[in-house]
Amino acid sequence: MKEILLEVNNVKKYFPLKKGVFSKQLGYVKAVDDVSFSIFKGETFGLVGESGCGKSTLSRVIMRLTDADSGEIKFDNIDLLNLKGEQLRKQRGKFQMVFQKPFESLNPRRTVGQIIGAPFEIHGAAAGADKEKRVKRLLELVGLSPQYINRYPHEFSGGQRQRIGIARAIALNPKLVVCDEAVSALDVSIQSQILNLLDDLQKEFGLTYLFISHNLSIVKHMSNRIAVMYLGSIVEIADAEELYANARHPYTKALLSAIPMPDPDFNKERIILSGDVPSPVNPPTGCRFCTRCKDVMPICSEVAPEFIELSDKHAVACHLFTNASAEIQQQQPVLLNRG
Repeated sequence: MKEILLEVNNVKKYFPLKKGVFSKQLGYVKAVDDVSFSIFKGETFGLVGESGCGKSTLSRVIMRLTDADSGEIKFDNIDLLNLKGEQLRKQRGKFQMVFQKPFESLNPRRTVGQIIGAPFEIHGAAAGADKEKRVKRLLELVGLSPQYINRYPHEFSGGQRQRIGIARAIALNPKLVVCDEAVSALDVSIQSQILNLLDDLQKEFGLTYLFISHNLSIVKHMSNRIAVMYLGSIVEIADAEELYANARHPYTKALLSAIPMPDPDFNKERIILSGDVPSPVNPPTGCRFCTRCKDVMPICSEVAPEFIELSDKHAVACHLFTNASAEIQQQQPVLLNRG
């Protein structure tokens, strides 16, 4: 049996929408709405979806950089949402984050040595010559010269800055590293180097990754399992190979059809979604995807689908795979086509 490191249960995060001088509340932006999944120790769990679907908000909630409104986040059997102050600070060294924009996540007024050494100071793990020795070792691990220890972030390229961010993230030997679009701001030629570095570090230190990206090709390359997110909710979870070979949710199929193929002679059906992504302020009732789905049924706009386990490697939240929808299809076999 695989051991669960992180368990996210029914997590919600709504942002109040206000307007005017008196900040009259008009509603809520439902950025993360009832999200649940688990991550096993030593695996890379991919999270994909369109921009604005709530991926980054979810990552910040997991890291406790943003407070959840409700739900449960169990890390190593400890509910992080119940921790405050010193209790939370002691746990922070066990889960770290690599941010999307390396220049913005590094303090421009501090040297590389100070940036990477900060975790040691904050958690009392090392000081003085011992801290400097560890910082130099971390620079070597991420492919940078120890001689760079007194340089500032502006003296490095984008790829080098991200290596510094990775060195800071692994300084305290964390169990979980959240990579939030960690390579999306980098040149394509540099992306592969950073991905290979993350892979090497995982093998060497037994790291567990939550890898967030909108690039489906990169997620497939990096992940053991993948969750697909749409408008604040998870719609499908499966092993990487299973998802790409046998996607079941209509939204996942549309995403995969958009991946460029290296073979120009390979004819792949392109699924074009109708309409725009609904507003997270007023999402559709029932299934969030019902307004754009070509296989939509009457029940889709009335009842939110529950997750159905198709196998031990695949689960999907879609009425096409529930008993209730099967009964409706017998009564009304012609699907409403909005594609």
